[in-house]
Amino acid sequence: MEKHEIERCINHLFETNDIRRILWQMDNLVPGLRYGIKQGDDAIIVDDIIINIEGPYPLKIGRKTGLIHTCSDVVVMGGKPLFALNAMQVSSLDEAKEAIEDIKKQSSGLNVPIIGGNTQLETDLKPCVSFAVVGKLVAKPIPDSGCEVGDKILMLGDVVEGEIGERIRRAKVKFETYLEILDSKIKINASKDCSRGGWFGNLLEMLVKSKKGIKLSSIPYPNIGRYLGNYLISTNEKYVDKILEIASKHRCPVLEIGEIIEKPEITLGKRIIIEEKKLREIIRKFPYKKPKK
Repeated sequence: MEKHEIERCINHLFETNDIRRILWQMDNLVPGLRYGIKQGDDAIIVDDIIINIEGPYPLKIGRKTGLIHTCSDVVVMGGKPLFALNAMQVSSLDEAKEAIEDIKKQSSGLNVPIIGGNTQLETDLKPCVSFAVVGKLVAKPIPDSGCEVGDKILMLGDVVEGEIGERIRRAKVKFETYLEILDSKIKINASKDCSRGGWFGNLLEMLVKSKKGIKLSSIPYPNIGRYLGNYLISTNEKYVDKILEIASKHRCPVLEIGEIIEKPEITLGKRIIIEEKKLREIIRKFPYKKPKK
């Protein structure tokens, strides 16, 4: 972990905060809103409906993996994806047809039908695609902000990479494993999808919102800012063996990477990665409000 990599993850944490502040009071206008702008979690939740939107992705990336990643944030918060919409900017109808064939593979493979959207042809714009996924809670909402002292942090699932079929397979294994963990009454205190910002950036966000620190016991991937697509899970040590049992049944990778501590700092062995003073400053500046029960 180099200093410039850590600083990049910190900067990523703050990059959309000014936008969130502009919309801060919008949450107050939606009856039943449980997670919104003020929480800045992986998805928004109204009553028992959970919704996530991702993109715009460059078309060549989104047609391979965009729907997969949009569903992933719904699942990690305790939801089952029901259906999706997409919006494409393309340079030709032929390009649109080719892209939608790949998007359909994601839709069919995940059993998340695309039931609407928009296709736009503007030759002076770069081709791109966005997705929205609507799901329903199947468990109590899992925030990214609930880490408790003594919790073990686990990384669950394979990196979502490869061709479309392999990406679908890896995502489904992770989804099925995680949903069985929730169905087994294992208490997950916090969870987050390792997306933009990489595993370290997303772990940092969990710590900042929870106002906690961590003793790292491993480095799961040397590129700490890489977009991975697996899950970070914070849970009491007593549940770890059961999680390992469920993950083993599904042939789903799982790795313990550290333990939550009260002191807000990040350490790896004897090295202090982010000192207490710095992490407290990040916590103080980060806009966040706890969700309603």
